[in-house]
Amino acid sequence: MHLFYQPDPHIFELDEEEARHSSKVLRLGSGDIIHVTNGKGLLQKCRLNIQGRKVGYEVIESETVERRSFAVNMAIASTRKAERNEWMVEKMTEIGVERIDFIVTEHTNPETLNRVVNLTRLNRIAASAMKQSQQYYMPAITVNNKFEPFIKNVRDEVRLIAYVPEQNTVEHVFSKIKRGSDTTLLIGPEGDFSPAEIESALEKGFQTVSLGPTRLRTETAAVTGCHAINLAQYL
Repeated sequence: MHLFYQPDPHIFELDEEEARHSSKVLRLGSGDIIHVTNGKGLLQKCRLNIQGRKVGYEVIESETVERRSFAVNMAIASTRKAERNEWMVEKMTEIGVERIDFIVTEHTNPETLNRVVNLTRLNRIAASAMKQSQQYYMPAITVNNKFEPFIKNVRDEVRLIAYVPEQNTVEHVFSKIKRGSDTTLLIGPEGDFSPAEIESALEKGFQTVSLGPTRLRTETAAVTGCHAINLAQYL
């Protein structure tokens, strides 16, 4: 199935990048069938109508795909390299994630954050990953979320923070997931969360969890945690 992204359901035309992909890469022509999603659950079966560089389409069938019964919400302190943040967003989208919120912690450099987290580019990467993995919902991505106000407003039933105190053990994230429940998992920066941030999160109902016996980079921890939450929902 050839899946394309058009966020506005009232526009029956592919944007320049999508149009180029349909004609130059996939070699599709007028009359060929494609599928289009708006990233909010709408799935349309369409017939192409190509006129020069303009790639339009006629909707043949339309349906709304329901969201899944649980949500995976990841709140992450940005890495210091743009490509790692982008890889992280791509892989979590492929696995399945409803929200990706970049949080500002005590160990986050705001100047670095603004340089390595480009919301427009991240949304474009998420859209591509959504299509590649044959999904019909785009994750919501936000940036510059201050740690304290953010955790205060989390209302998910399962609230977790990836943190293992020295010379101590905590349960793996896998064991904390409740089937059918929404989950938020906090992933810290290089240098981890500060003691004050850990204490504040615990006061607001977050539980500390482990992601395994090895020390992980931020982006690896995020993908590992996202996968574990998804897997726990199906086993």
